[in-house]
Amino acid sequence: MEQTFKVAYTQEPQRTSFLFHGNIDAHADRHLEDVVRQASSPTVQLDFSNVGRINSMGIALLLRTIKSLKSEKQAEVQISGLNQMNSMLFKMTGIFLMARELGA
Repeated sequence: MEQTFKVAYTQEPQRTSFLFHGNIDAHADRHLEDVVRQASSPTVQLDFSNVGRINSMGIALLLRTIKSLKSEKQAEVQISGLNQMNSMLFKMTGIFLMARELGA
């Protein structure tokens, strides 16, 4: 069963939080561009609690999104809610070199 990707976000004075839902693949491109546009706090939290699989295109899009958040928005990027598989994937692909995992 294919899980369509969606993003919900909440805004606080010092943090913008994005909760991801579904699989992250090429179809997530537009939504991840919106994440960069909507981020307006010094800290951005990306919550992967409701994410299924992330394919190679999804990793590329996440790397681009995190890079944009850091360079365009000067935001500290925090990651939360990773399952074991996605945590290993983030370690192998260098995402944790760009963003800090909360609770790790």
